Amino acid sequence: MKILPKLLVTFSILYSCIIPSNAQEITLAHFISAKEYLKNNELSKALIELDSATSISSNFGDAYELKGNIWELKKEDRKAISQYSLAILHNPLLTNSYLRRAALHFKLKDHRDYFLNDVNEAIRINPMNASLHQLKGYYYAHSLSPKTLKPDYSNAIASLNTAILLDPKESSYLKFRSDYKFKSGQKLSSLIDINSAIAKKNTDDSYFHSRAIIRFTMSDFRSSLNDINKAIELNASNYLYYQFRGNVYYNLNQYNQAYEDYSSSINLIFEEITKIKSQISPDNPLNRNLRETLLLRGMSLVQENKPYDGCDDFKRALQMGESKATNYIRQYCR
Repeated sequence: MKILPKLLVTFSILYSCIIPSNAQEITLAHFISAKEYLKNNELSKALIELDSATSISSNFGDAYELKGNIWELKKEDRKAISQYSLAILHNPLLTNSYLRRAALHFKLKDHRDYFLNDVNEAIRINPMNASLHQLKGYYYAHSLSPKTLKPDYSNAIASLNTAILLDPKESSYLKFRSDYKFKSGQKLSSLIDINSAIAKKNTDDSYFHSRAIIRFTMSDFRSSLNDINKAIELNASNYLYYQFRGNVYYNLNQYNQAYEDYSSSINLIFEEITKIKSQISPDNPLNRNLRETLLLRGMSLVQENKPYDGCDDFKRALQMGESKATNYIRQYCR
């Protein structure tokens, strides 16, 4: 689920009271032309129109915000940040400029105070907007605290508490809070939250996957199996689900079923890789998961008393650059 805010284009009526009427008409004409160029993906022409608008009316915050949007589309993130900063300078109520600037600071791995301060400003303007509190929680959970150099799950959970109070019907907030509680070691409380999320929405495969993981770590493998089966029923194309179900079967000593699921996962990974025209790096998640799943499938074969077949998988993983495969080969392959 995407939680970062989308590009939005707003128009502030505030400036109709500030810009003289004749200049206002010319400014708005440039602004409207810029939006038309943007619709046609003529980004450079749109920027020229916006430059004209701001040269006439230098305090037109919406024009700077739209410039920020365009620089983002041109993948010039620092320039986009500068334009959002100008938008905020001239109109401190432009919530979207705060959010886009926060998203870019987060993307660029700037100090977390930059993006947290921007989200706090957006919340100050819109204190009853639950999604902004959820976003704040996301940033806390996905950035490092300067004091501990770890994610700040405590503040992430506190932010989700507020989001849930403001919008108790939204199941995703319970899902996020469950994730953060789980990562901070609160397994039982995490399970309660994901149960509540599923009670509100039982059609999201990721919810069942999350509950399967929680139950797996609690050694409740049968319940975990039921949940991952449901996740696969809802989404049969996610290779991670088959890899995880293989792990569940492995822990239930059902090695043949584990082998089948690891094989399904590998096949789905290959399907994803073939969709990518360029060569993928060893650090690509698809490559990493393929190597890991080969090791797992190899172990299921070893447990099935088929060490030669298992060694083939270990060697394939090694050829792909998996350093851990050396230990497997040393231990199981003669």
